[in-house]
Amino acid sequence: MTEKIAVKEVQALEEESGIITLYEIALDATGSSRAYLTRGFEADLTTVQMYDFDNNSQLNTYTAIPMTAEGFERKSTGTSARPVITFANVLSDFGTAIGSLTPDDLIGKKLYRRRTLKKYLKGESADTGSGNTPVEFPRQIYIIDRIEQESPVEISFELTSPFDVEGLVLPYRVVGNNVCSWVYQGAAPNKINNNTDIGGCTWSEESKYRIPNSSGVDIVHQVFVNQDDEYVVPSGTSFTTYSSGAVTKDTYYKTTTTLAATGVQRLKKDGTVDASANGTTVNNYWQAKANVSSPGTPSDTNANFDRIRISRSYNSSDTYFAYTEDRYNDYVHYTANGKNELWKVTRTGAEDQTPGFNNYYEKGDVCGKRLTSCSCRFGFRPLDSTQASTGSTTKNTSVSLPFGGFPGARKFK
Repeated sequence: MTEKIAVKEVQALEEESGIITLYEIALDATGSSRAYLTRGFEADLTTVQMYDFDNNSQLNTYTAIPMTAEGFERKSTGTSARPVITFANVLSDFGTAIGSLTPDDLIGKKLYRRRTLKKYLKGESADTGSGNTPVEFPRQIYIIDRIEQESPVEISFELTSPFDVEGLVLPYRVVGNNVCSWVYQGAAPNKINNNTDIGGCTWSEESKYRIPNSSGVDIVHQVFVNQDDEYVVPSGTSFTTYSSGAVTKDTYYKTTTTLAATGVQRLKKDGTVDASANGTTVNNYWQAKANVSSPGTPSDTNANFDRIRISRSYNSSDTYFAYTEDRYNDYVHYTANGKNELWKVTRTGAEDQTPGFNNYYEKGDVCGKRLTSCSCRFGFRPLDSTQASTGSTTKNTSVSLPFGGFPGARKFK
């Protein structure tokens, strides 16, 4: 209604005062912090006040600084208008208005353009007063797209409409229905060696996850998960030898596999099969997913169990093995450059080499890029506060997963 009043007065060509243009620049992502500016060429116009567009009880003060604005015309056809607004006194008035931000920081921020008649400003003859909707023309919103030109005395910004998609290639990123496209840990908080965020995966670089206990105290859990979405727990974790009978949900069990020429075999340092190790037993580790009286033999295809891996702290005095099925290869965790990381052995005799990117190791904590990979990490539910790296097979479904795929999308042919 108030917009119609302003428009009607202008159309009647009987307005009592000139049109005043006010600009608001959002200084943060939410727009709660803004710079309030107006054109300051008029001798009788230094600082003006007008009530806020959204909160009619909030009185905003607009600082008058030298500026020019052009290209704000409305178009019904063709490309959208890309106005240019130029501010002078970059090092004083304009610099003070944007505070600690630099001109580069304003790229992508919103600019609000408000226009009204001078008589509707605070303190003028037709001031609407606090709590009443201000009388003004329809507000316009633009995005600061780029710096057109910059000098020590002035700066020009090119603006664009939020709906201007000319030149934008769709899809902006590849749509995968069940594969996450984010770089694993690319947006991890408190990065140790690199502060640049890539993508949307916020999982910690050291796979550390803070979860409050029953007393509200945050407990740090180091949650290692391999590429097959299997939890990798410390070697000191207690496992019960299983042969038959009932199992208890979330309890850890172990079985054995005998190395044989027709099955899994150990490898030598040179990568060839170590036939002399045939007949040796190796452990398999499992976690029960439910209370079951007759769960059957634990295996990768038995829905009553999840396979678990164990890791040891790297020690050059230990012996580490690799196998013809690398799922049996040893895992070690090692701290270097301030980071405690998980590594998977790729060659027998890896104890001779320090864990790292070399011929003996590969990263052990690797994302499988599936929705379950995300759930295993962000949905981690600790068994108790004393077992900081062991979790339940039941995931916490109340947390939001930063999954980069689109699981609700169907494949299109």
